[in-house]
Amino acid sequence: MTTKQPPNPRQTYTVLSPYQCPNHKHWHEKGATVELLPCEAEYLILSNKVALATTTAKPKGEA
Repeated sequence: MTTKQPPNPRQTYTVLSPYQCPNHKHWHEKGATVELLPCEAEYLILSNKVALATTTAKPKGEA
């Protein structure tokens, strides 16, 4: 019997303003990308510290 892995709920965010991680006391610099759970990201989004990372993938058929 195989056990199914739950989907990874983390999403990638871009740091807009430096902030200190409350769990690890590590500073994230502006422009860095971080993976956060939605509950972790909610406060940081409201305080304008992070934004959802945008993808730069080109549509199919374009070079």
